[in-house]
Amino acid sequence: MTEFPVSDKLENYSHPKETENLQGQGAAEKLFLDNFNSGRFHHAWLITGAKGIGKASFAYRAAKFLLSGEGEGGLFGPPESLDVPADTPAISQVLAGSHPGLAVLNRHYDQKGKKFYSAIRVDDVRALSGFFRLTAADGSWRVVIIDPVDDMNNNAANAILKILEEPPERTVFFLLSHTPAGLLPTIRSRCRLLPLIPLSEADMRTVLGPHTETLSEAEMNMLLTLADGSPGKALQLMDAGGTAVFSNLLAIFTSYPRLNAEKLHALADQAGKKDGEGVYALICELYPWWLSRLVRNISTDFGASEIADNEIDIMKRLADAHSPDAWVDLWEKGNRLIEKAASVNLDRKQVVLNLFLNVERMGKR
Repeated sequence: MTEFPVSDKLENYSHPKETENLQGQGAAEKLFLDNFNSGRFHHAWLITGAKGIGKASFAYRAAKFLLSGEGEGGLFGPPESLDVPADTPAISQVLAGSHPGLAVLNRHYDQKGKKFYSAIRVDDVRALSGFFRLTAADGSWRVVIIDPVDDMNNNAANAILKILEEPPERTVFFLLSHTPAGLLPTIRSRCRLLPLIPLSEADMRTVLGPHTETLSEAEMNMLLTLADGSPGKALQLMDAGGTAVFSNLLAIFTSYPRLNAEKLHALADQAGKKDGEGVYALICELYPWWLSRLVRNISTDFGASEIADNEIDIMKRLADAHSPDAWVDLWEKGNRLIEKAASVNLDRKQVVLNLFLNVERMGKR
């Protein structure tokens, strides 16, 4: 049987449902368990945090806990963790995607178009009606994971809201969100907030250790800074050559107010190639990220540690040329260009050139 891509899995890495130990989110797990043990367990949880921080891993970990019945009347008092024995039948069913008590909503793969649909659609939500009609075996839990709820179009969001307003019995919803402020306020109000935090450097090193053995310490330090406490982001950056792209991006600014034209055109050419989508996506992420880092460093008198040997010198050169407000304006202009490019499919090479030429134009004022 042909297997199609899934939108909630990083290529070359295991699926979040396979995560056994979730590093660095002990506070969130305690909040969830305290609510579960209180006897007033909430039916809907809005799990928030940056992309790649572990939201899906937490949702599947909690789902395994509920579906296994581990917390139901144990001999040794209320459960103190979400750990479930690996040989529990529910675990193998969840891993196989065959547990009758678990439904997962995400963007489906369009076999004809050979790409993912742009949104979770209302028909995807309506398909839950059959799931809810099934009687949960032995009065056990049913779990719905929406990953992420940000991907729902308006009709789908309104449909899920109606379900949350009158939730089926013994059903728990996990709504994963990278940008909860953009959700319908009525959806947020129906959910218990469960924020996940960026991982510490020690936790990041623990999670990434098996995948980063070939990196030098300098490369590892750069990766950790760029990832902002998100293991998923770190893995994506590593696979797409993120540290090299960032080094090239930084080199463009070395002679500001003039830009390094050779470095700029080389980077834009990379992004514009037929297989350059990954590089382009990195530039669109790292360019505004570094400008915001620049503004933060100006406000703290350049107190942050350097990602690269000459980063602070470059920042000071830019800060001497323009006020923080000017760099904020440039950040906003860059974000608008990136959003416009995504909506109208602008040429990738030209978008990259324009992002940096906007910087150069500012330098000539």
